[in-house]
Amino acid sequence: MKPRIKLGEARTPEGRLLELYEHDGHHEVIFEKRALMASRRFFSEQELARVVCEDLPPKAKVMIGGLGIGYTLRRVLDFLPPGGRALQVELMEELVEWNRGPLAHHAGAPLDDDRTKLIMGDICEVIPRYDNVLAAILLDVDNGPTPLIRGQNQWLYSRPGLKAIHRALIPGGAVSVWAADDESHFLKSLQAAGFAPERHITNARPNRKGGRHYIFVGRKPA
Repeated sequence: MKPRIKLGEARTPEGRLLELYEHDGHHEVIFEKRALMASRRFFSEQELARVVCEDLPPKAKVMIGGLGIGYTLRRVLDFLPPGGRALQVELMEELVEWNRGPLAHHAGAPLDDDRTKLIMGDICEVIPRYDNVLAAILLDVDNGPTPLIRGQNQWLYSRPGLKAIHRALIPGGAVSVWAADDESHFLKSLQAAGFAPERHITNARPNRKGGRHYIFVGRKPA
């Protein structure tokens, strides 16, 4: 049996531990003994992009909060129209290093694509810098509307955070939110912030395999 090898570790700003492991060609990022992301399970990360990026306007700018293993960024690049840009926001420098190193081949090294702009920082601080600019915002941040890793991420899903997201989007733009659990109450939060809300059920793997995940979408009126 092939061994499970630890390739690296990182600490969140609060000092909590992330670890990168490899086993038989696949990789997992572990947060305090819980699998946070894995190269075997990525279908819902791809769906996070598909549900809001299938019909982007010309020269669309799409922001992704949370790099993961790069699958969402890769899917955004697949959908970008001519002149479009993907703005990838990531807080952890080590995760960027891993994506440019041992994880790069899983999603085809999307950070190296000329259409990708990497923004290092907290997505909660980045979004308010934008006003009526973004065609879509994709959030694979933490565990969804109920944070697991950083309590500060709760701002994204609060009324002020959703209002900031609404302002950052162009008319007809949309936000999609990945969630590990069915937090249907979040639909009311999206509606209260001026979005037309949607809930999509998907799986960690294609063909309805793997665990069930949820994607919440808010569409800004055109």
